[in-house]
Amino acid sequence: MKRTLNLILLVAICFIANAQKVDLDKFTFTANYRILPRKPLDSSYHTFDVSVKASSAIRNAVTTDLTSQVNILGWKRLNERAHISVQTRMEDVIIEKNELQQREEILTDKNGKETGRRIWYFQMVTYSFAAMADVIDYKGTPIMTIPLASRDYKQNYKCNEFTTSTESNIDYKYGQATVLNQIINMVANKAISDLSSNLTSNFGYQETTVNDYLWVLNTRKNPENDSYKQAWLTFKQAMYSMNANEPLDQVVNMMQPTIDYLNSLKRKYNTGSKADRKLRYSCFYNLAKIYYYLDMPDQALAEASALQVNDFDESDGKRLEAAASALKAELKQSQMHSRHFAINPDTYSGPYDTISNTTVSTNTNTNTGSNTGGTSTNTSNRSSGKKRKY
Repeated sequence: MKRTLNLILLVAICFIANAQKVDLDKFTFTANYRILPRKPLDSSYHTFDVSVKASSAIRNAVTTDLTSQVNILGWKRLNERAHISVQTRMEDVIIEKNELQQREEILTDKNGKETGRRIWYFQMVTYSFAAMADVIDYKGTPIMTIPLASRDYKQNYKCNEFTTSTESNIDYKYGQATVLNQIINMVANKAISDLSSNLTSNFGYQETTVNDYLWVLNTRKNPENDSYKQAWLTFKQAMYSMNANEPLDQVVNMMQPTIDYLNSLKRKYNTGSKADRKLRYSCFYNLAKIYYYLDMPDQALAEASALQVNDFDESDGKRLEAAASALKAELKQSQMHSRHFAINPDTYSGPYDTISNTTVSTNTNTNTGSNTGGTSTNTSNRSSGKKRKY
């Protein structure tokens, strides 16, 4: 009888232990939003024009229209009389020197055994180039100067390879003009590409999609396992509908059951046991991420702060707190309430046009939005990443 009772007690202990076990897995998702400008301008500024001043050597060598390649995402380009003007200057490419160099190629058979060696000869051309762009507004106010290339920075260009030094020398002697044109095309197009990236980073509204993850309960015998998985699926469906061009009304509404569930777990599992602290950790962590992507930095900060005093991997709380603080500062600097809003550059007009200018709405409520994204039929519960074991 005593053995039977001991066996029953052992089974009960094992059952309770399994029920209390908490394994967390990384479950991945994507988020879509706008990157706000680093140097926001007047909220009525939405058009730009571009001029490129370059020598005849550059104009003759470049095979594309450099002016048309300059872009600021979220803005409209005009031929002239725009809100801001991007005045680009390119100096000539100067060949500083050329030097005959060589490289050795090791020849091998199909088994990787060395069968011989071959010497290749080529000219290494050292050159310099300078370019910059001034950005001014239509009132004549300087906004910034963007350095694109400095003559102090010497660059190298490798010419074609030949099997003899004589061929290499002759090719360069009679092909210097071609080499120069190739270098000009390369540096001029790179300068314009860098200019567009710089302008968009400082003034534009680039759309981006990022990959991230939540820590989801993945313990089959835990009583919360099925409910947690359902909360995850609800969250993921909401994230599928997130669109940088739409406010967040419907996303927030779809997300609310997940938020409510995670908050309920924090209250339900409130002891100091490791299992409860680990489960609460996932709630704090996931809510901080959710609020971050819903453009609610204050709520994200609150969850990150609570995570730090939960006594389970508080370092994650510090990272989440830093991200939420950065988002809060970004929104404040841009005088925006959200990273989700529509932009229609085709409707924008310059400061001298009779048509009234359309501005980016800065009154988007972070707790509101609408859904234009399609819902996914993929509701797999499989996780990506390894289980966190403590």
